[in-house]
Amino acid sequence: MKLKYGRGTAELPDALAKRATVIAARPVALPADDPAMLRERLAHPVGSHPLRDLLKSGDSVAVPVSDITRYSATEIFLEPLLAETDAAGVSRDRVTLFVARGTHRAQTDAEIKAIVGPGISSGIRVVQSDPDGEMSTLGVTSRGTRVQVYRPVMDHDRIVLTGTISFHYFAGFGGGRKALVPGCAHRDTAAATHFRVFLPDGPGKDPLARAGQLDGNPVHEDIAEAVAMASPTFSLNTLLTPDRKLFDAVAGDWQAAHREACERYAAVFRVSLPHRYPFVIASAGGWPKDINLIQSHKALDNAYRVVTPGGVLILLAECADGSGSPHFFPWFRFATPDAMETELRENYQIYGQTAHATLTKAHGCRVILVSSLPPEDVERMGMTPAESLSDALKKAAAALGELPPPLVLPDAGYVLPDA
Repeated sequence: MKLKYGRGTAELPDALAKRATVIAARPVALPADDPAMLRERLAHPVGSHPLRDLLKSGDSVAVPVSDITRYSATEIFLEPLLAETDAAGVSRDRVTLFVARGTHRAQTDAEIKAIVGPGISSGIRVVQSDPDGEMSTLGVTSRGTRVQVYRPVMDHDRIVLTGTISFHYFAGFGGGRKALVPGCAHRDTAAATHFRVFLPDGPGKDPLARAGQLDGNPVHEDIAEAVAMASPTFSLNTLLTPDRKLFDAVAGDWQAAHREACERYAAVFRVSLPHRYPFVIASAGGWPKDINLIQSHKALDNAYRVVTPGGVLILLAECADGSGSPHFFPWFRFATPDAMETELRENYQIYGQTAHATLTKAHGCRVILVSSLPPEDVERMGMTPAESLSDALKKAAAALGELPPPLVLPDAGYVLPDA
């Protein structure tokens, strides 16, 4: 059994693989022709007229697209989407793609070319959003979030949201509204929406701020309220297999189509289990799901749901880009989740929230991390470093006495197990 690790694989020994329970996504049928499927979805949108009927020839159109950490098949859907703006009479020089990097690092020129694909030479402009750039202030949400969106986006007549659907460990699902907030928002707006993960009267995390949950989720609801102030015209979200193959897409109203896409995604990637397991082996799913620790944490969150308290969880996540932010690792100056939460409530930072979630899991079970991170950094985060899967299995055996039949999640960055 080969498990993805970065751009390569790690092999689980046959003897252990034969005893394993493997949790994977349900099989899906791939379209015979990706562009044809996308054109069909764009022609029959959810809760909306087709995009070509919503635009005027003189409109300028902003199209936020995912950055390198969230592969969304932008290079595949771009031409069918531009066919819609063409049909409306909008010239290509009036369409701008905004690489919605949120608070992530700026993308390199090579990464932008990889994201956009051949469409980069189609006459459109490509711009990176900037969380510290010039902003338009749109208002304040009912929860008190001041909504600031990158002004160059708001200077356009129309906004078309794009992205891919995935589970998000506290916003419920990715995609949809997140292309704009936090994707093209000021870092303070992004931080304020993420802060809704905590109960307002504290302490503790809101139980509805969890993966696979939209209704009542305070993070999702705050983001959606913020995005509504920008009045997006349309949306297109892709659904991808763990091998990054396009199997479906949903276009239409930015809220109705997103919910429909989330339901289709959950039908494939949400899996019920009868109980938790004392020994879990999870791969984040390889690059880019394990590009850094912040992205890999989503796989850790999924796998943690099905490990028994005090059990052992092996996570394979290369983390070639390190932690993912210089603002992440300093939070581990706090030794306990409670101490970290106290500071976060006084001095909230987005990656402090991820650090808090990571440390909480490291205190709830024994996490053995196979990565390229410095061992001392892994230990400071409360996890056990391992050089390889073989090394991790030896350390798991030492902790458990013997290795029980494992639960294996080959694509923990995609699959959401419930027990």
